[in-house]
Amino acid sequence: MEFFNYWPLFIIFIIAWIVPLILSWLEVSKVPSVIVEIVMGVIVGPYVLDLIEPTPLMDFLAGTGFLFLIFLSGLEIDVPKMISSLPKGRIRIIDILSNSLLVALFIYFGSLFLSIPMAWLISQFIEIDLIFYILLFPTVALSITVPILKSEGELTRKFGQIMLMEGAIATIMSIILISVYSGVLKNGFQVELLLFTVIFIVFILTYVIGRRLIKVRTFQKVLYTLEHAASQIRVRGTVALLLFFVLIAYLIDTELAMGAFFAGVLLSLFINKERSALVFKLDGMSYGFFIPIFFIMVGVQLDVSALSQFGESIPFVLTLVLGFFATQVLPALILIKVFGLKKALAGGVLLTARMGLTIAAAQIGLSLQVITAADNAAIVAAAIFTSLLSPLAYKFFSQEEDLYYSIYIFGGSKASLLLAERMKMHDIPCLTIIQNQAIIPDFEQKNLNIWAVDELDISIFGELDIRTPDLVIMLTESKKLNQQLALYVKNKLNHSKIILRKQSASHELVDTESDLKLIDIDELLAGYVEDMIVRPETLTSLSESFGMYRIEEILLTRKELHRKQVMEVAFPPSGSLVVLRRDDEVFIPHGDTHLLLGDTLTVIGNSTALTEFRDILE
Repeated sequence: MEFFNYWPLFIIFIIAWIVPLILSWLEVSKVPSVIVEIVMGVIVGPYVLDLIEPTPLMDFLAGTGFLFLIFLSGLEIDVPKMISSLPKGRIRIIDILSNSLLVALFIYFGSLFLSIPMAWLISQFIEIDLIFYILLFPTVALSITVPILKSEGELTRKFGQIMLMEGAIATIMSIILISVYSGVLKNGFQVELLLFTVIFIVFILTYVIGRRLIKVRTFQKVLYTLEHAASQIRVRGTVALLLFFVLIAYLIDTELAMGAFFAGVLLSLFINKERSALVFKLDGMSYGFFIPIFFIMVGVQLDVSALSQFGESIPFVLTLVLGFFATQVLPALILIKVFGLKKALAGGVLLTARMGLTIAAAQIGLSLQVITAADNAAIVAAAIFTSLLSPLAYKFFSQEEDLYYSIYIFGGSKASLLLAERMKMHDIPCLTIIQNQAIIPDFEQKNLNIWAVDELDISIFGELDIRTPDLVIMLTESKKLNQQLALYVKNKLNHSKIILRKQSASHELVDTESDLKLIDIDELLAGYVEDMIVRPETLTSLSESFGMYRIEEILLTRKELHRKQVMEVAFPPSGSLVVLRRDDEVFIPHGDTHLLLGDTLTVIGNSTALTEFRDILE
């Protein structure tokens, strides 16, 4: 057997292993590990220590790492949530701010629009191809932004979803527009330039086939049988799906990253990302092996010698860097109304990072002779500088986050306490403004955010930073005060997202054009009493205390449950299955998971729920 030289791979994984350890040990939180990995790649590369040289195999592994990174980016996008939050009918400012996709589209097209005056300004000093630079400025480095957002725990939050969507839109649009423009310059406009639409058609067809396939009972049984065996059938199927879309992208002569991204989005429509063991396995395989190779090889392959060609073009490089920042940060300021100034600036500078796609676009421009070798070196240098500066600036602006709340509750009643407690469980930032001093200890005991005031009146709004998408809830014990506060918020602050108690059948605050919601206490009371009579058991389960939750492991010994699916067992609604351990394997159970005798189930719930779990399983 021919010996393969594992030396470069060994050096790469020593770096990939040591860098996070050292950064954590030194408590260096402002420097993202991916940037350090790229710099370390430069150091061990051919221009410094010359320990690693690019080889076909290492290039293949690095390219695969990039594809997995883009694939996981697509997988993180919550498509159903975005679709459900799209506005119905006339689009208002509040609708744009409430939907991650619409905000991301605004930022991208804002960046594209600002690229026009920026490219024109540069053309006043040097001769450039205007269209090429207009398409160049909005490019975004998903390879930089995604790992940083993931390490910060932002990917599943609204801020991270907006950043992810804008990066994805910028990547796809840049690939399409630059490919079409280069094709037009080479051969004029031809029908073949529209081949990129094939990938959209394949996406839809694959989704339809997949939806039908997962309903086939035999297919479900085979998947379950092989899911946690040595075959790891779901992981293999996922890799096959990724490669299928990559091959489609290759056949239509477009960027492979587009295929990887669509494969990730497609898979996200079929799995529960929060409970799927598949996501953990893909993360381990990608971030544990392929992705570190990609980042370190970016440094190894960086043509440092090209930087010597722009000695006389330093002003041009600085202009490009300024242009990259301006075209991203200015449109991102729309986020101020949602996240505050610091977070908006953090998002804008993070999106300014440029790497693979920008450098690839420069290479295309060089091959088309729309830029010179010196221009190419300047673009590469500007991309490097922004990739180093942007993550550091992001860390600076986000290290002390602006304190903001999505919900403001006025009134220190029992209802306010219960609602604030539930919002905390959903991880929704909520502030309760309290005048009733007697109930403050109850809020403090549950560690809820409160603001105790001597008198609850309209003067307190001057000290609150209520943003357009925020929800204001009036739950004071005074109907008159509720109405007074709601009228002030609606008429003086021009804020329409209000919930308050209904006072009468013909309420003067009712406005079909606003988002104001009214709570009819009499109707709720009647509905509650109805549930007590008609659905007493369900009501008891749902009204259990939210406070005393515990985790417990229970051994499955009840024979009647052997080979039953989780969805077929009436588990208590006030608890949840967390982990299932079978022999030496541990995975997350979901609806179609089969239960076997001898399984150990980790469950969470209050004391009543845990008792029910034991009665069912033992």
